Amino acid sequence: MLHTFVALCLGALVGLERQVAQEESGGEKDFPGVRTFAFTALLGALAVLVSRELGPWLGVALFAAISTFLVLRYRYDAATRDDPGYTTEIASLCTFAVGVLAQSDKLLLATVVTIAMVALLRSKRVLHRAGELLSPVDMEALIRFLVITGIVLPLLPDDPIDPFYEVLRPRDVWRMVVLISGVSFAGYVLMRLRAGRSSQLVMGLLGGFVSSTAAALAYTRAARAAADSRPFESLVVLAASTSFLRIGLMLAVAGPDLLPAVAPVLVVMSATSFALAVLRHRPEASGETHDFGNPLTMRFAFGFAAVYAVVLLVVAAARDKLGLAALYATSAVAGLMGADAPSLSLARLSGDGVLDPAVAASGIVGVALAATLGKVGIVAIGARGAFPLRVGGSLLLTLAAGAAVFFWLRF
Repeated sequence: MLHTFVALCLGALVGLERQVAQEESGGEKDFPGVRTFAFTALLGALAVLVSRELGPWLGVALFAAISTFLVLRYRYDAATRDDPGYTTEIASLCTFAVGVLAQSDKLLLATVVTIAMVALLRSKRVLHRAGELLSPVDMEALIRFLVITGIVLPLLPDDPIDPFYEVLRPRDVWRMVVLISGVSFAGYVLMRLRAGRSSQLVMGLLGGFVSSTAAALAYTRAARAAADSRPFESLVVLAASTSFLRIGLMLAVAGPDLLPAVAPVLVVMSATSFALAVLRHRPEASGETHDFGNPLTMRFAFGFAAVYAVVLLVVAAARDKLGLAALYATSAVAGLMGADAPSLSLARLSGDGVLDPAVAASGIVGVALAATLGKVGIVAIGARGAFPLRVGGSLLLTLAAGAAVFFWLRF
């Protein structure tokens, strides 16, 4: 009885979403409601019961019956409406399958599938907007990247290919490319979705998820060309605040053992830069937002792969030949140009046992500090007037806060 009741409830949940969607359409759509979807899930549960008691062919017959009904309904909608769509019909078939899963003692799976269905049904506007905003070039880049990754990644060797330190594994390099590209592309899509609909604060934060270095360069150049550079000050600092969360996200995937030691510094730096950005933000200002390029290009992928491989080898060589001081110095120099490659390199070396976790964590903190200092250099070189002083001062305060927390925890 419990399994049948759960099937009814899950079907009713899907029907409730469809009923709300019908009311939102103002009568333009005629979706089945709570009762219809509850009966559909119940039919799936009954298909399992009758198959157990009387044979599998009765369950197949019930599935064929509801499929035939849905086909007839779609034909009717197509004849009476210009844009019938068939999302509801597919959702009905999925609801039947949910009833089957629930009655088959797969309650967790049935619940997860139902939640995913409801989320997809409610995300119509967002998904359609994403389809409109992503250009054909963006889609081609996404498909090309997925195809190359799906074909190339399984074929790449997972054994070290460098004869000296045995740390360079081609499959690992491309995994890191997928990780960085995925985070950057997520930020890129969110930025495109929210363009023109969100405040500068949100757009500055999203810019940091795409690439905080690119954001600092873009906003600094825009400030140099603008008559009033004040609106761009908060954007640079906001992008920097997101970069620390980005490092934490990458470590959660690539080096979760290091995250507890690094997280306090990253959180403090992110909170400090965010607070300073909010203080500098002027709601009445109308600064431009930058249209970042798609990060899923092959140029980006192969470029990051090359940088990551070089940093990995150089850091291993510095540790082996020159000691910890050289390792920290090498990581910091690499961090001046961007935190992604050196942070992931240190995480990888720690995971492979080449570096002590405490050493790797300290190196990653140094990379975060150096990346912040690198952005100070960007605004100092690329802007003019009081902009470098105001933005550079905020970034240096962020750096000082992170360094203070690190030394307080370490010593």
